[in-house]
Amino acid sequence: MSAPAIVLVARGDDDSAVRTSLDVVIDHLHRLRPDLRVGLGLLNSTTPTVHEAVKALADTGVEEIAMVPMDLVSATDHSPVLTHARDEVGAANPGLSIVIARPIGPDIDLLNVLDIKLREALHRANAVEVDALVLACPDGGDLRGSSLLARRARQWSAHHKLPVQLAQNDITGRATALAVNALRGQGRRHIAVGSLFLTPGPVFRAHQQAAIRAGALAVTPPITENPRVTELILARYAFAAMRLLDIDPHEDGT
Repeated sequence: MSAPAIVLVARGDDDSAVRTSLDVVIDHLHRLRPDLRVGLGLLNSTTPTVHEAVKALADTGVEEIAMVPMDLVSATDHSPVLTHARDEVGAANPGLSIVIARPIGPDIDLLNVLDIKLREALHRANAVEVDALVLACPDGGDLRGSSLLARRARQWSAHHKLPVQLAQNDITGRATALAVNALRGQGRRHIAVGSLFLTPGPVFRAHQQAAIRAGALAVTPPITENPRVTELILARYAFAAMRLLDIDPHEDGT
């Protein structure tokens, strides 16, 4: 039997830059695992939906699918929209086994990815001095993910021996601006912002603009194309695929 297919599940966004970033991830997966069938499903009704992605794979004869939430801020939970989509498409395809993997989450290795991005951003800005950092990300994570993000901020602070403010952003980007201003209130003047964002969607752009307006020296871009992101996706996929050996079709993979 061939390896289970994988469906990457990302936040829905009708944005060409977002789709381009996700296509980069899919290309990396194809190069690392040419045997693996890969689909992309977007939440919030943006096409291709999760339902469309799963159906397209099922129509090619795929019998097992592992869904991987492309979520950097949740550690264990996933969107109820994803559960509903999985159940709906499973009911329409009785011979299909589907399991939902853990989200990518705020893995500690992503701090190393941010460090690379930060050095590049500071070099582009010709910045020679940094006295504080902001660790920025989207909001909406689960409880465990929020706890891990706070820990990552402390770990990043200890590694660089600099104060680090965590900023969990909605569509306004306000959290990043508040974090930069809080550090300025502590007397910090050379502040750089690390962006724990997967794609350059509206939330990222709002955060980036807010950081620049608040006077940040540099703001890192999203981390989509880093190979470590692809490795984490494959790790979540592999663990979930192992569970397919023991479950009945449509059994909840949460």
